[in-house]
Amino acid sequence: MHSLVFSTLLSGAAALSYAGNKVPFEADPPQIAANFPDVDQELYSPAFINPEGVAPGFANGTSAPNSQQTLEQFLWTLASRNEWMTYHNPVFTSEEGRSIPYVVLSASKSLLQTSAVGNATNKVRVWLQGGVHGNEPAGEEGLLALLGKMDAEPEWALGLLEKLDIIVLPRYNPDGSAYFQRLLATSFDPNRDHTKMASQQTMEVKQLNLKFNAHVHLDCHEYGARRGLTYENKTYIPVQDNQFSAFKNPNVHADIRSMAESLFVPEVASALRKKNLTTNGYVVASQENDTIKLQDFVTDTRGEVTVFLGQGLAFLSETRGIGIGDRNFQRRTTAGLTAAEMVLQVAADNAALVYETVEEARKDFIENDHEIIVRDQPRWMETTWPYLDAETGNITEVPVLFGNNTPPASNLTRARPEAYIFSRAWANAALRLRAAGVVVDELAVDFEGEVEAYNITSATLAETKYEGIALTTVNTELSKKTMKFPAGAYWVGTKQQHAAQAFVRLEPENPDGFVTFNILPVNAGDEYQVYRILPKSQ
Repeated sequence: MHSLVFSTLLSGAAALSYAGNKVPFEADPPQIAANFPDVDQELYSPAFINPEGVAPGFANGTSAPNSQQTLEQFLWTLASRNEWMTYHNPVFTSEEGRSIPYVVLSASKSLLQTSAVGNATNKVRVWLQGGVHGNEPAGEEGLLALLGKMDAEPEWALGLLEKLDIIVLPRYNPDGSAYFQRLLATSFDPNRDHTKMASQQTMEVKQLNLKFNAHVHLDCHEYGARRGLTYENKTYIPVQDNQFSAFKNPNVHADIRSMAESLFVPEVASALRKKNLTTNGYVVASQENDTIKLQDFVTDTRGEVTVFLGQGLAFLSETRGIGIGDRNFQRRTTAGLTAAEMVLQVAADNAALVYETVEEARKDFIENDHEIIVRDQPRWMETTWPYLDAETGNITEVPVLFGNNTPPASNLTRARPEAYIFSRAWANAALRLRAAGVVVDELAVDFEGEVEAYNITSATLAETKYEGIALTTVNTELSKKTMKFPAGAYWVGTKQQHAAQAFVRLEPENPDGFVTFNILPVNAGDEYQVYRILPKSQ
């Protein structure tokens, strides 16, 4: 779940604790549950192949359905009987030493036999991940069901693999799964760690992702099933079996964002509805007096955006499930499976178009001089949204204020520099940029020349901590000056595939940047110690 209002889900807990951050269990009452019957779908994943092996605690939301051993055995068994699947247990582990297994699916022997997964087959490469949050099991189970279906229908699987190479990492957060909590063992959120990178696990998985260099990414989650919102003294409960969205950040090439919205999103929605599953785009919900506010899938980059900011197609699949234990698990898993299956099918059916669009967009992104979107905001409008009436269980169109991020409105833009330059004293910033895929060079000789400097005109510290950090919001003014840097200074050129990572991390006003997260700390009146090198034409 990507929602920035996660704190409301821990309302039953006084504070975070080690291995004790479960969400309170609350089953749907009969009038709500009646909306979520089982659907006609055969599932070949562990919880359905061997239901007696499901952990008893899953019923009331105190444990995951599948143990670590069950997961590993399932993946290994499938790989052992299909020559197009290989099982990998990487040298890196979770924070507490649990394995993070993944499988590679390919018709190419060279890809399967290469331990350091490469990208040399010229097929569309797809990265599928689940289990980022340990208490969202249908994300993981849907991917396992996808693998089970490919095993059961090998002709269909091989048809996909004529066009695609695929990595499936079903359980990103094995520590969270072990404790059936959203968080890592440290109680940090793995999906809020992609700016600060406090967890070594974040960096290790990211390196695998970068090496594969996917064209398409799907992140499989669940969202809170029982969160009520009120309008005119009536309570409403979410109805969507699956909320599916394309990623939204406007620093990704317009051709990629357009293909995601016009080709993939409608096909996934259609497939879900054909199975009598309800769907809409993913929204972040909040309550403001009697107004329900729904923000379109946000543009932030604190989550896993490696493929997306590397100029790739990226999608979020969220099934209705947090907080209800094993209720509707067959339906939830089917929803997750359907979304994942259709992402693969659409990518395969349109492989030449997808490959060409992404590769050409990457080339154009590297060479163009489009403005950087430093800050953006949703475009708010009044509309209605389908919800369940908590009292009757009826589906009702409820008036809401909707913040549209497709696309968002820009409220701070800046010319793209030739490069950023900063002292090697800020090695932690360079480390994080490199971990995100950015090429960071070190100058072989001293530098002296004109730069643009940021003067910090205001710096406001948040009143409460976010992921252990009091975030800093700044405003700046730019001025030109001559600067000297000794050899060894860091030079971040912007003519590269992952330059958008540099934009969102190094521009000081960006809400997901290194200034915001105090990796590069500033106060009002300071000169920010990252400088812009302007193109020679400017």
